[in-house]
Amino acid sequence: MTDADINRAEPLTFRASLGEKLLVTLTAVFMGVLALFMLVATVGGFVAGLWLGLFLLLVALVIIALTFLVAKEAFSRWRLYAHLEDGALTAVLPRRRSFIDQPRDRVTIALADIERIETRYESFASIGVTTGQQAYAIVKRDGERIFLGADREWVPPFFGRLASEIAARAGLTIADLGMVDGDAGFLLVAGQSAPDWAAPSLSAPEIALRGRRRARTAAIMGGVVLLVVLAQLLSRR
Repeated sequence: MTDADINRAEPLTFRASLGEKLLVTLTAVFMGVLALFMLVATVGGFVAGLWLGLFLLLVALVIIALTFLVAKEAFSRWRLYAHLEDGALTAVLPRRRSFIDQPRDRVTIALADIERIETRYESFASIGVTTGQQAYAIVKRDGERIFLGADREWVPPFFGRLASEIAARAGLTIADLGMVDGDAGFLLVAGQSAPDWAAPSLSAPEIALRGRRRARTAAIMGGVVLLVVLAQLLSRR
């Protein structure tokens, strides 16, 4: 694709959908209220007994940590932005654009300066649950790598669509680097990490194994949701 073709392409803006942003925001508010309730319950727990108070305090601290995480997700959804026009990418990339917090970044890149676009699947396992994300990065002709973000399971895709549009406009193909194992840290809430992009991919049998584990996790999660719904229906009778 010539520079003239790139510049003639129609402007295109990428944002998270309004429904997605409202859903994660309301979830953060709900969890904040729940955290406050648990703190009040903790006070009552200490009045009733030391061990009960300590247990409720532990639960409250976990909920507070999760509330903080979801609040970061909500803030990132509202900030996330990318625009393609006149042969350039302009983007606001928030911290929470993958399972692993990233530096906030504002970028403006000429598409002609992009040498390649890379993607890989990053798999995370913790307490028998396996999940992952499809990560995308831009590599400029001067060697600088810019991490766009990662489409996580259970979250509507964003970065895959963006990377595909950039590749189409720049006349590039997206290089698939395979799959790597990430470190889930503490339940993907704290201490999680992924290998350097130069790390080799897992072998085909290892990739297939992680695929089966992800499918099993999805089945378990679906079963849990079904049980909760059935319990709610039975409790109303």
